[in-house]
Amino acid sequence: MGRVNGVVVLGGAGGIGSAVVSALLAQGRPVAVVDIEPPSSGQAGVPWIRGDATDPAVVGAAFDALGGVTGLVHCLLSEHRAPFDEQTTDALRRVLDIGAVSALEPLQQLVARAEGRPCAAVLVSSIHAGLAWGGQAPYAMAKAALEALGRAAAVELGPRGLRCNVVRPGFVMVPRNARRWRDAATRDALTGLQPLGELAEPDDIAHVIAFLLGDQARFVSGETVTVDGAMTAELPEPPSP
Repeated sequence: MGRVNGVVVLGGAGGIGSAVVSALLAQGRPVAVVDIEPPSSGQAGVPWIRGDATDPAVVGAAFDALGGVTGLVHCLLSEHRAPFDEQTTDALRRVLDIGAVSALEPLQQLVARAEGRPCAAVLVSSIHAGLAWGGQAPYAMAKAALEALGRAAAVELGPRGLRCNVVRPGFVMVPRNARRWRDAATRDALTGLQPLGELAEPDDIAHVIAFLLGDQARFVSGETVTVDGAMTAELPEPPSP
């Protein structure tokens, strides 16, 4: 397997996405980003395609910006928080389109542009893909669908040189959920659910993603790697008397 060089990061302005960009740059890898948000000051000089990452033409512009791209990170999400009986099919389809369907054509583009050379992709899921939480049905469905797409890509496109894996984070201290981890009582409650006794930071997820893109993971494909500090490994039973 050859080294993964240029990497396109979809959703590189988000909490995990921006950490992925930083981790890859620290390894000396060329990176191009697609996001509707502008780059942060720490990402100056990175080819930054401002636009809708669900648009194949926008994604193609990021591939073009790097030339010999052999890596892809899909870090997009959408939510529609509402009780189950208030969800709508339109909202559900929108969340699925952004959170899962949007990964299809970038994966196809990556393999086509690699032209048989080794390439790698990492799709960022969530522990919601295997669990249920009130008001989050569309998000959970989208992440479960994304994982299924990743497995299919690994199997069907593996003969053409693609390694595709999924990273499934648990609770991560990113800006979009800052209201929870910045509140002392809520943070203490969340920390109490973690066997490691601390909460994950975006870098904890980014380093796993960077590893999966690299040569040391050359025979890892079709896997879903949970990065949650064993939170979902613990059996939720009350203590014995």
